[in-house]
Amino acid sequence: MLAIAGISKFWLLSLFLMIQQSPIHAASVQNERMLNVFKNYLSMDTSYALLMNGKRGIGKTFFIKKSVIPAIKQISVRHDERKKYLPVYISLFGVKTIEDIYTTLAIEILPLLRGRKAKAGLSIAKLISRGLLNYNRMGDIDLYKKDFASIAKNTLETKDFVLIFDDLDRISSPLQIGEVIGFINSLVEHDNNKIIIIGDDDQFQNENNYTAVKEKTIGTIVEYATEMSDNFDLIISTKYKDSANIFYEYLKASKADIINHFHSTKTENLRTLIYFLEHFYTIFGELYIGLKLDKERSNNLGYTKMDTVLRFSIAISIEFKNGSINYKDPKGIDDMKTINLFMSRTSLSEIVKEYNSLGKSVPKRDSQRPYFQFFLSQYFDYNYNFYASIYDFITGGNSFSANVLISDLTKEFDDRIYIPSRQEEVFTKLSTQVVYNLSADEYVKLSDELLSFAKAAKYPLDRYISIQFYLQRFPEIKKYSIADITNELIEALRTHAGDFSYDEDLTDKFDPDIEREDSQYYIALYEVINQVNNGNQVIQVEQNRADLFYLFRDTPDQFYSIAKQLFDGPIFDHWSFPAFFTHFKSMPASEIPRFTRFLDKRYEAPIKNRLEYNFISNFFDELAKKTQVTEFKTLREVAERRLLELLHEIIEHSASGFI
Repeated sequence: MLAIAGISKFWLLSLFLMIQQSPIHAASVQNERMLNVFKNYLSMDTSYALLMNGKRGIGKTFFIKKSVIPAIKQISVRHDERKKYLPVYISLFGVKTIEDIYTTLAIEILPLLRGRKAKAGLSIAKLISRGLLNYNRMGDIDLYKKDFASIAKNTLETKDFVLIFDDLDRISSPLQIGEVIGFINSLVEHDNNKIIIIGDDDQFQNENNYTAVKEKTIGTIVEYATEMSDNFDLIISTKYKDSANIFYEYLKASKADIINHFHSTKTENLRTLIYFLEHFYTIFGELYIGLKLDKERSNNLGYTKMDTVLRFSIAISIEFKNGSINYKDPKGIDDMKTINLFMSRTSLSEIVKEYNSLGKSVPKRDSQRPYFQFFLSQYFDYNYNFYASIYDFITGGNSFSANVLISDLTKEFDDRIYIPSRQEEVFTKLSTQVVYNLSADEYVKLSDELLSFAKAAKYPLDRYISIQFYLQRFPEIKKYSIADITNELIEALRTHAGDFSYDEDLTDKFDPDIEREDSQYYIALYEVINQVNNGNQVIQVEQNRADLFYLFRDTPDQFYSIAKQLFDGPIFDHWSFPAFFTHFKSMPASEIPRFTRFLDKRYEAPIKNRLEYNFISNFFDELAKKTQVTEFKTLREVAERRLLELLHEIIEHSASGFI
């Protein structure tokens, strides 16, 4: 109910703030040029059809329906200026016989005759009566038959109509393209009708007899070529300007970002754009209310969140519609643990690539890399978060949940601490993606700040190679001494070694071009980075052991994740056994088999630590007292008995080492 109420408020507000303007019909010169071709065709005495040619999905149908058909209705019939042309749109998608086409024509034309003073002429009567023979669900057909009874002065003939046949390239077998063109040719030759055909000529170039029939039937070809930008303007104006003006204004303001993504991915299919807009319409409406936005954009953080959602929605829409992802297989773009690791390592790996390629041609990206890496680089410049509520909605897996999305956004953008730290801002501005937008003075100032922050240990370990590279990348502007920079960074790493967090994934090999004269400085810094990291590993492991009991008690998943890394060292040696056993007795029964499997795997080899052996022995003794039953009443008792048997085996296996 909350979601329904929210979206209702949004659209009411949108209507209230609506700005009335005349609709856009052919904003671009290109559209005007194409419209003029159609107008000229209708004003001439012709015995041929007109073909609008273009690839599938690029907007031909939309252009016909929104621009051409309205224009046709305003054009006088050539043989009788008292009348206006009547456009009749027919889709050939899926038709299998010529009789299907007759039937479809009948269905489309008959409603135009009902209620008119003019009667059906002989030519049109012949055309649609054949369709009626194939269609028995028209209602009271006798009412329509009366329209064929006489021919009056104001008779409607087929030449009063403009017959528009769309989806020529989507007919179904056994119908052949030559048959369709032949049917259209009969309308053109015998009745001098105005016929517009829409299709992708490339799809049927190899069809039998197509070329010969085409040359006989089609006299004018309009190559549909229009900018995505123009289609975007036309679509959002037609669909949203009057009914959802707030959404329309946001789309207008975001046009550059939207169009850039479609261009950069070479996505020309207008159906994909419409699919994105239709889904984002729902997302925007609920989020607008949930984030308490207003048209004046007074809530800057709220619009930052909305812009983030926009970019993610564009990416998912494009990739879903081109078949790269689906609801059941997101291809790893939802695996934030792996992606966060990749993004933290990307700084180093990209720096190595740029470092080694200075003065050389930049190598092409590896086509075999994981899909998520392509996805990030294509849409996000490695600044990314996954939103399951949007993904599920756009890929058809679930309805949209605004509450889930708002919760995710709140976690990502903390309203209280949203202002980024200065050190992060400096590092970002000097990154490989945006540094070229800086002036020389800005670069010098930011570089000095970067070095200052690095010497104060304000960055994680995995960024120090990047920092070293950033500071000597442009000697033409400021020439830092690579030797001095390296020594200062090494000194900072050693002085503040304890202030850095251990990075278990800091294992990438730094492999600079050894032929470069400065390669030894990078290698030297990398060695110190690893020394500091390895030293912190010992501290981290000890801290982990001290915290493991609390993880075991409060967050078992984290406990098992960390404990797996400690198979070669003690875990239970410093645990309070009374506290452990008290928790064990209240532990959910479903956790007992999991703990049993963990112990079974851990103690495949004999226990080596005396304190840990004592812990397991105490556990066995207390559990034996608890499980003194001859008849099981619960499955928990069964699980505990199996655990007891395992503990007995572990003790038997390890006892000889402590006798």
